[in-house]
Amino acid sequence: MARKYPMILRRDETFRVVFNLRTPAQDGLERVGTGIFVAKENELFLVTANHVAIECNVNTSLVVSDNAGNATVLNLVDFNPKLQWIHHPIADLSVMPIVVSEKNHAHLASRFFPYDHFNLQPIAVSRDYELTSVGFPYGMGAQGKFSPLTYRSYASSSFVSFNRFDTKTPSEFFLLENPSVGGYSGGPIFDLAYMVVGGMTTTKDKTICYGLMHGTLSDETGGKLAAVTPSHYLAQII
Repeated sequence: MARKYPMILRRDETFRVVFNLRTPAQDGLERVGTGIFVAKENELFLVTANHVAIECNVNTSLVVSDNAGNATVLNLVDFNPKLQWIHHPIADLSVMPIVVSEKNHAHLASRFFPYDHFNLQPIAVSRDYELTSVGFPYGMGAQGKFSPLTYRSYASSSFVSFNRFDTKTPSEFFLLENPSVGGYSGGPIFDLAYMVVGGMTTTKDKTICYGLMHGTLSDETGGKLAAVTPSHYLAQII
């Protein structure tokens, strides 16, 4: 199911490893979020933000791209009939083991981001690294043509602790210079392993995921920064 190592994703290829979650709500709207397919050896997982996962139910749709680039709407329960999320006790992070079946097998090929391409050590990302966030703000990019949105930013901090926006309980984050948008929650924050400066392209060994989007830190002054759940928390639940 997973691609050969090491993986270097271009921005136009990030759609391969992400999915959109859409859960109908009582107000007639949808609760939307982003997630990433992850492979650890022979184990396959869905990974997203905890505050996205806890909204999911038997009516939740999981949207991916087909081979022609069209949005394909699937049922989340077809990936794990019991919807067995594993929730991190502190961080805004949840994982769901994928139960491979006839219903989902055809949709899994060449879709998984390798587990060892996550930054699994509590080492802060350099503020000099160009980072790319991938997701579905306001649910855009998951209808018609499958086109998750990307934006580039840089870390504006190392690890900082403050209360989660959803549970109001303390956790550790790092901040990005740019804010997030609703629907990006659970989306990966990549160092794609390449950077184009003028006519020069610099390339690293592999794409690394440094975290998942949590939300936006803001105040009455109008200043805004994105808060990211560091990926080293993933090692505690996978």
